[in-house]
Amino acid sequence: MKNITRGILFCVVAFAASFSYGGQEPSGVAAVNVALKQNPKKKAVTDAQGNFVLSALPAGSYTLFVWGPSAKDLHETTGSVMIVATSYSIKVEGAKRSANQNNLSSDKLIAGVDIPIEVGPSGNVRGRVLAEGLKKFVWVPRMPNTNLPGHWAEEGSAEAVPSHNVTEIKRKDMLTPNR
Repeated sequence: MKNITRGILFCVVAFAASFSYGGQEPSGVAAVNVALKQNPKKKAVTDAQGNFVLSALPAGSYTLFVWGPSAKDLHETTGSVMIVATSYSIKVEGAKRSANQNNLSSDKLIAGVDIPIEVGPSGNVRGRVLAEGLKKFVWVPRMPNTNLPGHWAEEGSAEAVPSHNVTEIKRKDMLTPNR
């Protein structure tokens, strides 16, 4: 009951903080692997909100190994919009002391991060992997009559403006009055 009350209070505070500061709440990262170095069979994968749980651990000292999939390991197709994080953070709770790793680059997360923890008598460790500094990219299709392939560009950048929105004005159009 105490843990449920704490969980509800945490959600209310996090929800209120995102409104009071007007900032964008970091989003959870799915498909990140979490395992105990001392027992690699004891592992979890983050859900769509970036949450993970390792339960029924005997009390003691452990090292969590957290690593994310590389782009080639993801088989999900993308549409015309992609969200990319500039950094990641890992928050671990349920241990005797909270553990945090902040400002991790994509390369660091893919390579893996060691997080030492102390598990108490409850034996449950939970955490969350968050993406921060989100940037939106849009797909810019291949330009007609060029050899330039399609590519991703940051939304709002000059190259993200679709070429079909630019009207070509010819000299004769400038000289001919509209009728």
